[in-house]
Amino acid sequence: MDRVTEIRGKVMTALSGYKHNGVAVPVFDEVVNPAVALPTIAGAQVYIVLQDQEETPNAVQTLCSPRSNVNLTIRVVTIFGPVGNKKLSEDIGDELLDLIRDDRGGSKLSGIKDVELPIARSLSEVTAENISFSKILILNFIKNG
Repeated sequence: MDRVTEIRGKVMTALSGYKHNGVAVPVFDEVVNPAVALPTIAGAQVYIVLQDQEETPNAVQTLCSPRSNVNLTIRVVTIFGPVGNKKLSEDIGDELLDLIRDDRGGSKLSGIKDVELPIARSLSEVTAENISFSKILILNFIKNG
């Protein structure tokens, strides 16, 4: 199994069963499954998407095995009616980070050395009927071997 697939699987496992305020939030791999009902939390439909994976060699190599950087984007999406705010997506994003890494960047996933957070950003999208806020977390997993 390649490193990207391995890490995506570990993240999917770590996030499966995730609940915010007692409500299970679905996690999708790249594409939202239209057959899955989206839960409503604090007036917003909520879901999580794992997307945009890539692997590059790490600048620091070991003698025993290759070291890689595996990047993965986690996108927390909240869809409100005409009024909403980004706090819900930010709160969920913070909780997801706590499932994957400790507060110093150490990995909580077996076989992964560290998990860096090089980019975290919020994105809003507006239509005539809805406003959506996404918390986008681009993580760098440092993997030996």
